[in-house]
Amino acid sequence: MRPFYRIRQFLRALVAAPPSGAPPELGPGLRELFVAMSPADRSHALRARAGLAGEAAPPDLVVAALLHDVGKSGAPIHLWDRAIFVLAERFFPRWLDRLAGRDGLPFGAGLVALQRHARLGAQWVAAAGGSPRLVDLIRYHHTDPATLGWQDGERQLLEALQRADEQA
Repeated sequence: MRPFYRIRQFLRALVAAPPSGAPPELGPGLRELFVAMSPADRSHALRARAGLAGEAAPPDLVVAALLHDVGKSGAPIHLWDRAIFVLAERFFPRWLDRLAGRDGLPFGAGLVALQRHARLGAQWVAAAGGSPRLVDLIRYHHTDPATLGWQDGERQLLEALQRADEQA
């Protein structure tokens, strides 16, 4: 865990003020998903897209940078949920896995949304007409690329998305 990165990420979330519209790279259906994201997640997404500037970024990679966290918009996620999640992910990952398997908890909805966001976001993007490659990039953006058995080109796209996400 990089504590200074997480502190910077937390402070950015406090002052996030992204533009109200959607970036031009997003087509119909995907625009609505982007606009539904929290201001902090939209700001993070725009920084992730900017982090691809040095990459020869195909359209699916650019859109994945913009929508990789769209699954977080399915539940109210507070800043304390994010802080607890980062710590739990590092020190208690099995607890998070068990929590994510439960619905209707009187507490923890934000933690469950954070744990499920990649899978849920991939489902929403697929339903909005996203390409299979885009859907896979979003679904696996927190997965070690070496464990997926993907071809080099696809694996490199996922690694580029993960770098952009980490730097954003």
